[in-house]
Amino acid sequence: MRRTRLRPPLLAVALVAVLATSTGCLSARGAGGSATDTVNAGIGSDPSTFDPALGAASDDYFVDRLFYDTLTRRDSDGLTGGLATGWKAVSASEFVFTIRSGATCSDGTPITPTVVADSLTRFADPETASPGRTLAMGGGKATVTADDDADTVTVELTEDWADLPTGLSLPQTGIVCPAGLADPEGLAAGKVKGAFSGPYTLARATPAVRYELTLRQDYDAWPRFSEPLKGTAPATLVLTPFGDQSTKATQLLSGALDVASFSDESMVRFENNDSFSLDLVNQIGAYLLFNERKGSVFAGRPGLRRAVAQAVDPDAFTQVATNGRGQVLRSVGSAELPCVNTDTSLLPGYDPDAAGKVLDGVTIRLVGTNQLEQGNEYIAEVLRNAGADVKLRNLDNAQWSEVTSTGGNGWDVTIQGDLNVVGTLPSSLLRVMGPATEDGGRNKTGAVDEKGYAALQQAMSTTAADKRCQALQRAQESFLERVDAAPLAGLAEAAVSADSVSIRTLGDYIDPATIRITG
Repeated sequence: MRRTRLRPPLLAVALVAVLATSTGCLSARGAGGSATDTVNAGIGSDPSTFDPALGAASDDYFVDRLFYDTLTRRDSDGLTGGLATGWKAVSASEFVFTIRSGATCSDGTPITPTVVADSLTRFADPETASPGRTLAMGGGKATVTADDDADTVTVELTEDWADLPTGLSLPQTGIVCPAGLADPEGLAAGKVKGAFSGPYTLARATPAVRYELTLRQDYDAWPRFSEPLKGTAPATLVLTPFGDQSTKATQLLSGALDVASFSDESMVRFENNDSFSLDLVNQIGAYLLFNERKGSVFAGRPGLRRAVAQAVDPDAFTQVATNGRGQVLRSVGSAELPCVNTDTSLLPGYDPDAAGKVLDGVTIRLVGTNQLEQGNEYIAEVLRNAGADVKLRNLDNAQWSEVTSTGGNGWDVTIQGDLNVVGTLPSSLLRVMGPATEDGGRNKTGAVDEKGYAALQQAMSTTAADKRCQALQRAQESFLERVDAAPLAGLAEAAVSADSVSIRTLGDYIDPATIRITG
């Protein structure tokens, strides 16, 4: 079956080919075309942590979804149950979740409401410093209580956050079992065998080479999607990191891999190949994001930030970064998101002459992920053409995430590739307003934007669609006026799978836990 819709560091080809055969883990296509119970998947880089609460990059989210279950899950038409079979909103600041019975941890410990509440309490603790905390629960404090007799967990917030049920589908909210909570260092290293609540456990890990995951034989907590999954979950899932997408594509074509995603021209190699299924999504929004902390050239200088935005033509960037497959953005969120800005008059506009008058002689430190390397090179070149002295660093995705998320001043601007895992506009807005990353938030700029964040909080206090959109529009107007970020493009990413394997896209989200062997 072939599907086409609008989804994203180095090993030698020979080494990967040897690994695919010498370890006994043949791909799902098997030798000579015979089926096996193993799926080989390509990822972008090594996961930075196996502690779901601390996940900060796309490959962290990928493994979190496989190792840890969340209370809710995204479905093609909204939410479905994960560890929760149902939920209700008492108000925009209080929610009650009914926990499914029979779910267990990887060491056999029953997943009771108390187990759930203990994990979510740790996730919500500011000292944990989860970058997903404000996205899931907002900026207030959260109190999580369990009622084991009633099979319920109640989450009470000091500030309204109507998106909480959606936020608890975030991979970072994955439930860590008691053994993992008791050993945070071992949890982060993936060495606590009883930590996992999800379908897979980590059998072996060789950084930069491979990660072997094993399906739990006792696992029976799969979500009930509106369209049931077909096929069987692989008994073994092998993840191999690739910094070079072309190499990853070659391995997929050769049979060494069964499934992978691509955000560059490598996807072209599968577009007319009936042996593969290709799903396209605009999962990642790309925008210039400025570091406004003391020590950065952009601290307290909105005029300079505006000049950088004026130097860049978003239409040209979209062509360079996506070969025309992406969409030009008018905000930090995808054009498909409810309430996203469409008013082009709020944008700085492309004006290289005006930009040059301000940028001439200014030193700018541009840091980027190598998964957007072409876009990084383009931005560096146009800024140099405007007279700026640009220092560009292309890093692998995990390194880039660490540099831009830890609150330091060692960088000035980045192309933020924003993986909107929950599919809501507030998810992206929290990257440019609200609590900073060093304070447990998602905001990489380091500038709170009190006006914009107040509007965002107002949006989270109502379920009325019109009032919600009005407040979210004010939030977008605020960050665009301040030029905390400059919209660029929605990046088309392709999820490609061999004809014996499937992976499901849910709107603009690719769910790795839906990988199935179908042939």
